[in-house]
Amino acid sequence: MAANNETGVLTDLRAAAKAAREAGALVHTDATQLVGRLPVDVAELDVDLLSLSAHKFGGPQGVGALYVRRGSPLPHRPLLVGGGQERGWRAGTLNVAGIIGMGAAAEAAARGLGEEAERVAALRDRLEDLVTGALPDCRINGRRDQRLPGVTSITFPGVPADAVLAAMPDVAASEGSACASGAPTPSHVLLAMGLSRADADSTIRFSLGYATTDAEIDHAARAIKRAVSQVRAALAEADGPR
Repeated sequence: MAANNETGVLTDLRAAAKAAREAGALVHTDATQLVGRLPVDVAELDVDLLSLSAHKFGGPQGVGALYVRRGSPLPHRPLLVGGGQERGWRAGTLNVAGIIGMGAAAEAAARGLGEEAERVAALRDRLEDLVTGALPDCRINGRRDQRLPGVTSITFPGVPADAVLAAMPDVAASEGSACASGAPTPSHVLLAMGLSRADADSTIRFSLGYATTDAEIDHAARAIKRAVSQVRAALAEADGPR
């Protein structure tokens, strides 16, 4: 995984590829979160395969792409058979509209990618600074300089994440990634990072993008402080003298 979908933490793909090469293995990276947010050079990463999804950078849902390094010894085992399209990799009629939409979105995302990444990173940093300033005991998961510009995972110790989200209905956030929505167990990602089950259940993921504004960051920070304070007050009252 090039960039984690819950915390935004970036993987050192070059180191992983080097280790794989030494072991004689092929390297595939899921770059769904990375493409369109930071510059990507497959030659520099030295991976054999890289997958991406159009909807992550403004393209249509339901279409993606797989990069295969020229000369890669990947076994030829297509999921769909019966035709010779894509040099035998995939049978069936291509989704022309989706492909064109993805190409147009990629072209648009590539323009000013660096400037947009800096803008979104500044918004993320502002949100984290405002929240940690108002709630000193909260924790940011992952180093700031090794994360995607638009993702922050914040732990509010002792405060259930679902209760905080319910207390701020005008802020779009989640307990984890969309892939893990509805899962009854704590995030395996956060547990692997060393968080306790209680802290994992007290963690909220905030995602920023091209439409996010300074005013929305300020509003979200105020809403987070208010929601966490309300939930803590309710828990304290419930645990009070009977």
